[in-house]
Amino acid sequence: MESTQFRKYSIWGQIGFWFMLFMVMFMADAPYVGVLSAAIYALNLVVAEIGLVYTHYHFVFPFFVKGKKALYFPLALLCIVFFSSFSYFYDAAMPYEYDGEDYETFWESFSYTFPISILLVAGSSAYYFVEAWYKNIRKEGLLRNEKLEAELNFLKSQINPHFLFNTLNNIYSYVQTGNEKSAPMLERLSSVLRFMVYDCSEEKVELSKELEAVDDLLEIYKMKNSGQQNIELISQGAKGFHLIAPLIIVNMVENACKHSDAVSNPKGFIRVELKVDETDRCICEIANTIKAHSNTENKYGGIGHSNVVKRLELQYGDNYQLENEEKEGVYRIKVSMPLERKV
Repeated sequence: MESTQFRKYSIWGQIGFWFMLFMVMFMADAPYVGVLSAAIYALNLVVAEIGLVYTHYHFVFPFFVKGKKALYFPLALLCIVFFSSFSYFYDAAMPYEYDGEDYETFWESFSYTFPISILLVAGSSAYYFVEAWYKNIRKEGLLRNEKLEAELNFLKSQINPHFLFNTLNNIYSYVQTGNEKSAPMLERLSSVLRFMVYDCSEEKVELSKELEAVDDLLEIYKMKNSGQQNIELISQGAKGFHLIAPLIIVNMVENACKHSDAVSNPKGFIRVELKVDETDRCICEIANTIKAHSNTENKYGGIGHSNVVKRLELQYGDNYQLENEEKEGVYRIKVSMPLERKV
């Protein structure tokens, strides 16, 4: 709940409370003094209690909060006595007729309003702590969100150079030899960079754009061996309104390209399968053959993989699953996470 919403509900709640108190006082006296006199009397009482509550809340109770209790209690008692007495003297000046009954004395009026004043002062004190609790919770939430955003931005700043370093190394070898594949590679890289620079600044991006970046990345890798047909992206159920945390799938695919032997091994492959189910949950599985002498620690660790894990934790908390395994020369990683819908 935003601060403006809390304040709005608080104001309407207070208006409703004072109106309800007015109606209770009015209905209690109307049979004895008539409608007009009862309305004036109830309004007089409510105005006096409003003065008491807000004077106590804004000017007196802060002394208690600051630990100045020796000053607070006398001031609080003085406020209660003053506004309870004010209610009587103001009421005494009004032309009421009590159907033959004698008008109530000061002590009768005071004994009636004093307990009400005590309860309202206690209520305003409780409200003070509720509002302070809410403000602290909101402040902690803002600090937590700022920390989360800073950490996510830091992780993105690590992912981008990591991706660029590996991709530019691939392109560099073709540029040196004047290979005609270098231009299409640069065009694909430009598309990926455009996605990173213009789209990944947001907390969530369109899943379709993330998949376009994945396709560009796979095409860049595939250009290293034009005869390799076992590098593919299979997508099912992804719609234009689906939103996902950016660069998670891209980074996993980049990691697969880095450790795969698909370029040099005719039987090697990289297969990216993504499915969005009816509950808008994204399940992505990436499988690739691995280089014969690839170090296990490098496959499972490194900047890319650790960033993916940390970003999943930050973006989705406990609402994601990540599994990976290496079996018979094939490395598989599978991630499941909820998608949002674009409003």
